[in-house]
Amino acid sequence: MRYCVEYEILSHDTGHNGEVHPSAVIRYFQEAADGQMRADGPTYRELIAQGYSFVLSRLNVKLYGTLRAYDKVTVQTWAYDPPRGVSFERYYQLYRGDELVAEAASVWALLNLNTGTLCRVGEVDTHYGSDEPLPLSCRFRLPAVEFEDAGVRTVRYSDVDINNHMNNTRYPDMLCDFLPEIDRLHITGVQIHYVAEAPLGETLTVKRAVTEEDGHPVYWFETLRADGSCNIRARIDAEYLN
Repeated sequence: MRYCVEYEILSHDTGHNGEVHPSAVIRYFQEAADGQMRADGPTYRELIAQGYSFVLSRLNVKLYGTLRAYDKVTVQTWAYDPPRGVSFERYYQLYRGDELVAEAASVWALLNLNTGTLCRVGEVDTHYGSDEPLPLSCRFRLPAVEFEDAGVRTVRYSDVDINNHMNNTRYPDMLCDFLPEIDRLHITGVQIHYVAEAPLGETLTVKRAVTEEDGHPVYWFETLRADGSCNIRARIDAEYLN
């Protein structure tokens, strides 16, 4: 069964053109997921107490319309547990009335905090309402094109969560900061592969490339930690504003 919750879009979630930031859409999705965890159990804190934690691996967000301040929306979220493996899937849809404005697919790992190993589906007892998956793939490949150095970004106090590393919802904002002509763009999709965490104080080097699909720009990113290892890989789809 899907979990549903209603929100009114906050004015602080909008940007220069009045549109809601992609990061804010993801936060509404994840707040709804947290609501289902609290309603169905176990909660996030209960999992931590048992020695487990969900870690986001991949995310694919599609934005079909424009959200603005004070829009009243309904978010639906549900789990889908494949019959085997270590990937836990969760899906989201956001409606304004009958209009589907955004949806997303995500893949999570359940980490055993004591052993550092991944749990298999069914190994830990959860009761989250489920439904069939959306036809959204969370996998993508970076193109074989030359990436440029777009800049560096230090992980700050405002970025981190209770785990003391950059919260997964902060990454789209960070990446959009490195989009050229952002004032001319409407973001239509965000895909992220979270490879490794970025703790408070970490300095990230941002690599960027741009291609084109159907006349629209596609921006590709890879961020590297100070030791040269990969932090995330990402794809952002956009359209030029009229």
